[in-house]
Amino acid sequence: MYVATKTRQKGMSLIEIMLAIGLAAVFVAGALVYYNSARTSTKTLQTIEAVNALNAIIRDQFAVQGHYDGINSAIVARFSTVPDLMRLDGTDNLVHPWSKSSGAIVIGEVRGLGTSSTPSHFYIRLVDIPTLVCANIATSLFKNYGVSVGSATPGDIKGLSSVTDAVNQCYRPDPNEGVILNLVPLNMFRPNINS
Repeated sequence: MYVATKTRQKGMSLIEIMLAIGLAAVFVAGALVYYNSARTSTKTLQTIEAVNALNAIIRDQFAVQGHYDGINSAIVARFSTVPDLMRLDGTDNLVHPWSKSSGAIVIGEVRGLGTSSTPSHFYIRLVDIPTLVCANIATSLFKNYGVSVGSATPGDIKGLSSVTDAVNQCYRPDPNEGVILNLVPLNMFRPNINS
């Protein structure tokens, strides 16, 4: 006589495996989106902090001189107070979190803004800022800096007047296209009368 025995299934069925893989994929995708968003926010804040640090370092180093005659990226890169993460190894070039290539940060004198022939202002130019974060950086800085987007001559910088200006000037059809931000710190010290 034949007796039917019920066999017990060992392991998981194909549907259960597919469901587990699908759930894992959703969790991984969510984690990657969160990671990229956090990374973008961190780099944006680091860029803003780098600009403010450079501004403070430059003002401190040139305070005795009373003007910014002769300032350039190479001179500033040699100051011991410039953080190592802003230096391109073995060179006199400065970099920012969005670009580690030579010339990512350019610093120079601005002539013709004051009554003196010596430069009483300097500019900080950030090259290859991603379009996606350009407006965030520009609007965070435009209260303390004359900010322009593009390759304007720093002496011609009138500065953004609103968040709308920043968004409009930063917009590019390709979100990965690099943008140039020009910054001239406001409230500069007056040139030394004896110079």
